[in-house]
Amino acid sequence: MIKKSFDCFTVYEEADNNVFIHIEMKDDEVFYEKLFEYFFSEDKLLRYCENNKHLSFSPSPKAYTILYRHLRNYIDAEKEKMNLPMFSQEIEEILAIEEIVSYEQGERIARKDKIGKIGEYIFYCLLSDYFDFDCILPKIHLQTDYNMSVYGIDSLFYSKQSDMLLFGESKFSVSIKNGVTLIKKSLAEYEKQIADEYELVLCNRLYGDKLNVFYDTYGEVTETCINIEEFIRVANVQNIGIPIFIAHGTEVDENLVIKELRKIPRKNVLGLNTVYYCISLPVVDKFKAIAVFTKKIREAEERYNGARN
Repeated sequence: MIKKSFDCFTVYEEADNNVFIHIEMKDDEVFYEKLFEYFFSEDKLLRYCENNKHLSFSPSPKAYTILYRHLRNYIDAEKEKMNLPMFSQEIEEILAIEEIVSYEQGERIARKDKIGKIGEYIFYCLLSDYFDFDCILPKIHLQTDYNMSVYGIDSLFYSKQSDMLLFGESKFSVSIKNGVTLIKKSLAEYEKQIADEYELVLCNRLYGDKLNVFYDTYGEVTETCINIEEFIRVANVQNIGIPIFIAHGTEVDENLVIKELRKIPRKNVLGLNTVYYCISLPVVDKFKAIAVFTKKIREAEERYNGARN
C-alpha cells in the first residue's frame, strides 16, 4: 500500500483502490466544517458551475450570483410518493437504513435525495483535482427542477493522458459495506446505463460544444454513430474507465476500507479493456456530515446573496 499526501488528506493507494483520510478526522463539528470548507470553496464551486477546472474565483456580483444559484441544488430535501420496484431484502434493508426509502401510512415513500448530489459534487472534485481528469458535463446541469434527481451515470469524464472515457458511479452511505452493496447493484446494469448515456447525452446535438473535451475529440464521430457500439468501432476506442466513489461513515481504518473495496467486481465493459478507480472518503457519520453541510450551505447562500449588493 502506498501512502501519499494530497492537500489536507492522507491518501492510501493499493492497485485501483484509493482511500482519502482527512488529516484531522474527528467526530465533531469542526471536522465536518473543515471538510465542507475544502470541497465547497469558491474556487471549486465556480469550476463546477462553469465546467472549467482552470478557473479561479474573483469577487463580483456575477460570480456571487452563480454560486448562490448553484447552492440551491443541495438543500431543501423533500419526500415524494413514487412507484418504485421492490428490490431484494438486502437492498431494501440498506435503503431503509440510509433513509432513502420509508413507509408512511402504508405507502412507499422515496426521498428526493440531495445527499446524492453532494456525493456527486465531491466525486467531481476528486476526479478533477487528484486524478486530473476532464469533466465532460456535470450531470447536475441537466436537471430542470431543484428537487429532481439526476438519473443515469453520475459522472462523465475524459482522461487526456489515457485517451479514455470515464463513466462514474457514486454513493453516500452510512457504512462502506452498504456503499459497496449499492455499487454492486448499479454495476450489474452498467453496460445499459452507458449505452443510454451515449444516446441521451453524449450524442445529443443540443449539447454540442457544452460537452467540453468530449466534443472537441469525438464531436464529428457522434454525428454519424447511432449507438455506443458503433461509436466504439468508428472512434477506435480501446479503453474505458469506471470511477467509483463511496463517501461513508463508520469505517476510518484504511485497511478495513480497502478490504471492502476489493469486493467490488471488476469486469470488462462493452468488450473494452476496463480500468477501475475505487475511491473512498470516510466521513465518520453520514447524517452529522450532511447536517453540518446543510447548515454551512445556508450560511454561504446568505453570504453570497448579501455580497451581490
